[in-house]
Amino acid sequence: MEQINFYIVDVFASNKYEGNQLAVFLDLENRLSEKQMQQIAREINFAETTFIKDNKVDNRFVVRIFTPEHEVPFAGHPSLGTSYVISKFLLANRTPKLTLELAHSDIEITIPESKNLDESIFYMRQPQPEFRNIYSHQEIAEGLGIQHSSLNVLLPIQEISTGLPYILIPLKNLAAMESLDLNYQAFKDFLISKNKYRTNSATGHSTSLFFFTKEAYETGNSYNTRMLLIENNKLSEDAATGSANGCFLAYLLSYVDTEINVTVEQGFQMGRKSYLYLNGKVQDDQFEINVGGKNKLISEGVWYF
Repeated sequence: MEQINFYIVDVFASNKYEGNQLAVFLDLENRLSEKQMQQIAREINFAETTFIKDNKVDNRFVVRIFTPEHEVPFAGHPSLGTSYVISKFLLANRTPKLTLELAHSDIEITIPESKNLDESIFYMRQPQPEFRNIYSHQEIAEGLGIQHSSLNVLLPIQEISTGLPYILIPLKNLAAMESLDLNYQAFKDFLISKNKYRTNSATGHSTSLFFFTKEAYETGNSYNTRMLLIENNKLSEDAATGSANGCFLAYLLSYVDTEINVTVEQGFQMGRKSYLYLNGKVQDDQFEINVGGKNKLISEGVWYF
């Protein structure tokens, strides 16, 4: 029986058992097949599981990311949590910068306090955003079964992607965030009608929904957010979503200010407090998208296959 080492990390977490859970497997000898990686991700059943497949020169690492359902080309908290594991367990000399080679693109990781990994914010530089469909508030309200009065009509609703697509939906306040109660079938039907479901989308991935409001539970946080998606034939919520917050940062840079530095809270409605640090700017249509978070090591072990 063969075995492989793995780690479990909470990402975008200030304390253990907060943030978003991630399993990271060390497969530098590339022993696991695609089928085995998918089986492991399904068994772990976290939002994502990553596999470090190669350690190249110049602190470059090949990483693959799987949900319980399929492989994805990019995801935020897996990028940061995997970088934490790489820095803590694979690098003899810790460095403030490393690069992940993902299916979608290379992702640059910056570690300001590389000598204190457990307290440092890890930042990822996301690719240039793609600004896609704009939706009317009325069609979102009717299509998803959301009260029109809950929507903040002063801001637009738009799909954006930095590797994975999200529809950014502004809500008026925390009360509107707390009252969100989407119906799975209505959500799926809406995506299918817009060619945004995985079976009829151009990318083969379903578009997810990212809700935000300027009201926050904690002082010092600029926005409260929630991310809802369809995965494994059910409606799910994500505790902390780095890719979605990269799209959110691009949205803010387009519609709010050309330079942004904010702390976002997510997962509060789930009992998984998460803190995401967004900073970036836009100039001459070139976006600098940085999303950061802290990591907390939960466990390490051996997996038999």
